[in-house]
Amino acid sequence: MLKVLCVCGCGLGSSFAIEMSAKSVLQKLCIDADIEHTTVSEASSFKYDIILTQKMFADVLTSDASEDQKKKVIILNKLTDKKEIEEKILAYMNSN
Repeated sequence: MLKVLCVCGCGLGSSFAIEMSAKSVLQKLCIDADIEHTTVSEASSFKYDIILTQKMFADVLTSDASEDQKKKVIILNKLTDKKEIEEKILAYMNSN
């Protein structure tokens, strides 16, 4: 099962929007996934395979991360763009 963490500043608005879009994409792709959303400050306390977030939070999440951890952070330009989410999740899965 793929563990997906959706991250934003407050853990409510944009991370929840990312989560809803990602759920739809993962269902379409028939990928069994556990998806949660949280704040950037609490993200490190979760176990995850990938993080979906925007650039400013990705910068925070990867500032002191290992190279392996950095590869798990997927930066979204349009937070609810299902096509972008699908392309980036598939690219991640194909590279791992």
